[in-house]
Amino acid sequence: MRLLKPLLACVSFVVVWQLGWTQIEAIEAPVPSLNPQEITEPFVPGELVVGLDHGELALPLQAMEMVGTLVAQNPPINAYVVRLAPGISMESAGEFLRALPGVRYVEPNYLAFAFATPNDPSYGQQYGLARIQANLAWDIWRPQRRVYIAVIDTGIDSNHPDLTNKMRRHSNGAVYGYNTLNNTTNALDDNGHGTHCAGIAAAEINNGIGIAGVAAWNPAVANANSYVQLMPVKVLSSSGSGSLDAVARGITWAADNGAHILSLSLGAGSGAQQLQDAVNYAWNRGCLVVVAAGNGGSSAPQYPAYYTNSIAVAATDSADMLASFSQYGSWVDIAAPGVSILSTYPSNGYQSLSGTSMACPHVAGAAALLWSHNPSLTNAQLRSALETNVDPYQPYNGRTLAQSAGRLNVYRALQAVGGGGPTQPSLHTLSLNPTSVVGGDSATGTVTLTAAAPSGGFVVNLSSSNPSVASVPSSVTVPAGATSANFTVSTATVSSSTSVTITASAGGVSRTTTLTVNPPSSSVSLQSLTISPTSVWGGSSATGTVRLSGPAPAGGVTVQLRSSSSRATVPSTVTVPAGATSASFTIRTTSAFSITTVTITATYNGVAHSAQLTVWF
Repeated sequence: MRLLKPLLACVSFVVVWQLGWTQIEAIEAPVPSLNPQEITEPFVPGELVVGLDHGELALPLQAMEMVGTLVAQNPPINAYVVRLAPGISMESAGEFLRALPGVRYVEPNYLAFAFATPNDPSYGQQYGLARIQANLAWDIWRPQRRVYIAVIDTGIDSNHPDLTNKMRRHSNGAVYGYNTLNNTTNALDDNGHGTHCAGIAAAEINNGIGIAGVAAWNPAVANANSYVQLMPVKVLSSSGSGSLDAVARGITWAADNGAHILSLSLGAGSGAQQLQDAVNYAWNRGCLVVVAAGNGGSSAPQYPAYYTNSIAVAATDSADMLASFSQYGSWVDIAAPGVSILSTYPSNGYQSLSGTSMACPHVAGAAALLWSHNPSLTNAQLRSALETNVDPYQPYNGRTLAQSAGRLNVYRALQAVGGGGPTQPSLHTLSLNPTSVVGGDSATGTVTLTAAAPSGGFVVNLSSSNPSVASVPSSVTVPAGATSANFTVSTATVSSSTSVTITASAGGVSRTTTLTVNPPSSSVSLQSLTISPTSVWGGSSATGTVRLSGPAPAGGVTVQLRSSSSRATVPSTVTVPAGATSASFTIRTTSAFSITTVTITATYNGVAHSAQLTVWF
């Protein structure tokens, strides 16, 4: 607190100055303690999760940078993680941040843990598939679309022979995944837990090796194993633990990148607003969120399983008895096999594990099987089908679940949802390649359907928001038996970059995408100069960005820079590389006992743009 008190005084002045003496009301709702001695669940020391209202973010973001370093952000739900500077306590920083306008919550960065317990390493039998009647479900399964399961865990060994053909991949063959721990696409498993869960949900079936996943196979379906694919989202470290911030960012990434089902075999004993916001975000985007209930053998809530928009999954054994380690209570929605479950393990291995972690992917795989069979279901309808078409379970020592809860039966659920077999297709996606062209060039548009086009083909109507810049044919026909068709987008020469919306529609379904049409490189001009943040403390730095009206020509574009005051210095020039439309530079400031507004000016080819930076003390 010693370092923070003078800082609080300065920032209080900033708040009052910006708000015009608007009164800041105290937060009346209960808030989590930030005193490390009072926090009962594991957390990341020295880190706070800060949630902001949508709107003006400059002041709270600057305030966070004053007490520490921003180390992560989750833009879809407006959450940020700040690592506090040495000498600043969680309590004092939290008190300071909570008082700022635009701050919705401040909470510890709790840790989540994988919900699995290793047991006998000898390989068992896959009794779980028999209990949920997966083989009977396979017999009547007739997939109509591809479904993606995001396994939000320790990653997946995508080279495992029982999983490699079930991975969602980019066009270049790279696995479609994400690692929130280092913000890369490398989501390989360095623990084993995620690989085990992935195999339960969707290991390849009928390939002559290893095990079978729940989803899905039928000898009458061509390329049956391709209809349910896995997306690894690594949020837990090699030790099987990770912050709730990492989990929340994994959830929003999966929801934003096409995952239909999110499988989370993890949890924590404390909830977090950021985590609940992430679950709600995924649900509101149409995803199904399936979560392990926890292995504490109590009725205490575990998170994110406890949230309303999560399906909380308990574990049962081969006799349908609730497992002794499984969480229970009225908040637990469904049970599935979770004792001595054989599944895939890294380095081409197989292992038997127990836990609600193993029960969760049974439900996730079942959900994928149902949704691929009947794509018309909403996430709420799919959830209801899974939770109501169940078999009885045996309570353990009087421990029970929600009143109507039972053990998963994917066969009964599949029968209940109907669908399957030949269906009329609908418009699924619209894409462009490339998404940015120089005027006069063309792009290729592609429409895809949810199922093969019928006899006579399937007509998709096309339109452009600005036909004089980017024109499309009035329609494109997907040939009978095909699921996609291409069309050409023709463009005209423009003097400045122009965005055009292309729309495809059929049967009441519309899809849109945007094409950017750029001027020829010879006519590129300076379009803007921006500074972020727009006010800083003396001695710190800001970032300036120059933008051009189109891609820089060969050799790049050199923009002249100057500052109106020695309080803020800039390099003499910044170069926008060939093909790029922007470049950034650093503005360095000095301390003084005054508030100075500095004008930064960028000039290119006779065109100048200016922006202002306020330097505080």
